[in-house]
This record gives sequence, structure tokens and C-alpha cells, in this order.
Amino acid sequence: MFFIIVLSTFFALSSYVFMRGFQALPPSVIIKVIYSILFIGGMLSFFLRMYLGDRVEEKYTLPLSEIGFTFIIALVYFALFALGFDILRVINHFFQIFPDFVIKNREIAKYSALGFSVITVVILLIIGSRNFNNPVVTKYELHTDKPLPGGRLRIVMASDIHLSSFINGENLKKYVNLINSQKGDLVVLAGDIADRDARPLIEHKMDRELSRIESKLGVYAITGNHEFYGGKRDDIYNIIRSSGIHLLIDSVHVSPNGFVIVGRDDKTNHKRNSLESLMKGINMDLPVILLDHQPSKLEDAVNNKVDLQLSGHTHNGQFWPGNILVSLLFENGYGHLRKGDTDIIVSSGLGLWGPKYRIGTKSEVVVIEWIELPASSGTATTESSSPKSPKSSATESSSASESSSKTSGSSSASRHQRS
Repeated sequence: MFFIIVLSTFFALSSYVFMRGFQALPPSVIIKVIYSILFIGGMLSFFLRMYLGDRVEEKYTLPLSEIGFTFIIALVYFALFALGFDILRVINHFFQIFPDFVIKNREIAKYSALGFSVITVVILLIIGSRNFNNPVVTKYELHTDKPLPGGRLRIVMASDIHLSSFINGENLKKYVNLINSQKGDLVVLAGDIADRDARPLIEHKMDRELSRIESKLGVYAITGNHEFYGGKRDDIYNIIRSSGIHLLIDSVHVSPNGFVIVGRDDKTNHKRNSLESLMKGINMDLPVILLDHQPSKLEDAVNNKVDLQLSGHTHNGQFWPGNILVSLLFENGYGHLRKGDTDIIVSSGLGLWGPKYRIGTKSEVVVIEWIELPASSGTATTESSSPKSPKSSATESSSASESSSKTSGSSSASRHQRS
């Protein structure tokens, strides 16, 4: 039923945009034929890409991805423009809001509106492509009254990389360089490492790039919903594990360095263990980090006294107005939330699903400076609903990503140590 609703909405939206665009064009048969071919070609490219996935050679999937996914973004924005102009026309019908020049020169006004729409959409696509291809570093500073190794822990988080033939080995190389440049004590990958198929990961030898991720205290990962979509998620899991990454699927890692990481399977698995069952027997005097891909039911983390939850999944809507929808669907769709005595951070993701555009959002690596409060510091000021919380609120900053040409070295001395 969900897919029927989605397809019906897509066809209705496409038909609306196609007809309004067709009506706005000059009365030239050649122009309208070219428009129709381009529009239908974009639709077919998208459907073929979604149907074929990564099951065919990249020389076919890449152009289908570029054309089909770009078509989807353009379709959404052209629909918004068409709807906006139609609403103005309805209002003008009742209240005569259009100036005389527009009323007397309807053809010029129509072509001007069309030109404005096309130019604006092109500019948005250029900005969106630039935002995606230049990931930033978003920093948070958090505090805890629990002991941390050396009094502080620098956590580097990346989520939603979505490795595929579209976001491939070259993208991953740049991402690994950016992650390594943050020099994290701990690195976590918060789900959706792969888009849905293991084949491009194997062909591009992405396990080699993943194995380059550096961390003093280990690299840990969890599953996301996209690992379930390809039907052979065990192949993806094997690739992740073969790169030396600790994959936590409904399991707990107690670090000898004095902290606990709880990794949940994605909620796509309706039979995943409850958080309460995973937390049984944990020494709650230690700081507890929860990795849960989808930031739903945040009260579970609060009720089980988790100190820090790290999530992704939402992409912060990926492109406007998706971020507005995400803010309505999730209690914390992006950024930092203090809920009870639990800090929750949701990343917009490093990669993305589908179109390589970020409009009103950003591709990011998250860096968390988790600092142990002195025993005598007392209660810190927070926005928490708990008046006795000793953790401080987060501060954020963003900086431009490191150039992909900067590498961290390939000598054995520079490779990460696993706990």
C-alpha cells in the first residue's frame, strides 16, 4: 500500500508539472516535442535506476542515476513553482492583485515566470551539488560526571554513507581522509554504510578504504535500514568486518578503556532486542554510548539511563523542504537534543540516498568532544528537563572539509589500533 501511494503521488506530481510546463512553453511544435522527450526520459531514467539498482554494469547505472535523480530534485522544485504561481492566479481571480502590466502582457509574464523558475532551479542544483561534494565538520562539546579515559573522549561519527556504484570508492577515499583528519579517539559509523547491494563494494575494493580509518580506541559500526534492502546483507556485514571494523548488531562492547558502546540492530528488524535487554548487566558507573541508526523512541535511551545516543537516518531531509518534514516527524530530526539526562545527537549524514544534492542541508562528519566534569564542579547549567543534570549543553561549529588530496599515510605506524 505504501508503494502504491508513493507511485500514485509521483505520477500525479509528474503529470501536473508536465502539463503546466507544456502550457508555459512557446507555441512551437519542436520545442514542445523536445520538452516532452526530456521529461519522459528523466522519468524513465529514474524508474530504471530504481528497478535495476546496482545489478547491472556501472556504465549503465551511473548515467541513469545522474539523470534520474536530478530529474526528481528538479521535479519537486518545478512543482513548488507551478503550485505557487497557480495559487497567485486563484488569489488574483478574487482580489485582482496583479499589476496592470502583468494583466496587459500575459504572454511576457508567462515566459518571465518560466524563465525565472528554470534559472532558479539550475542555481539550486549547482548549490546543492557543491554542498554535497564539500562535506563539513560539525563539532559539539558535551560534559559528563562519569569518568572518561584521560578525562575526555573525542568521538568522530559518520552516518549514512550509502556506498554504491553512485557513491563509490573515490567518494569513500575522500570521506576516510576527512574522518582521519579529525584524529578521533573513537570512530563510529551510525548505519547505512552501504546503500543496498554488496557488489559495488566488492568491485571497488571498498574494504581497503574502510580499513584505513584511524582511531586510538577502535572503529565501531551498526546497521541501518538500507543494509536490509538488498537481500544479501550478510555479504555487506562481511565486508565491514573484513576491514577491521567492529560491527555491533544488538550487542554490547565494554571497552577496557572505561566506556560502554551499545549497538542496536536497525528497527527494520522488528525482532531486534529491546534496549532494556541489551543494557542488562552493564556497569552504569561507566559512560554508556548508544548507537541506534533511526532516532525514534528517544525515551528508551532516557529510561535506560544512556549517557549519549548517536543516530543518523534522517539526512535532515536532504533538500528543502524535506528538512521541515523531518522536524515534524522526529522529536530530534537533526542536531543535539538534551532529553532527561541523555544527550542525543543526530547527524545529517556524510553521503546520501539518491540525488547528489544538498539544498538547505549539509553533508557532514560529526566530532564530539566529550569532557569529564571535575568531581567538585557540581551541577551544570543545561536546558534539560532534569534540574540535577551535570552535563552541559552542546555547542556547535562547522568548518570546511579537508582536501581529498591530504592522506593520512599508508605506513603501518599510521594505521589504527583496535581495542
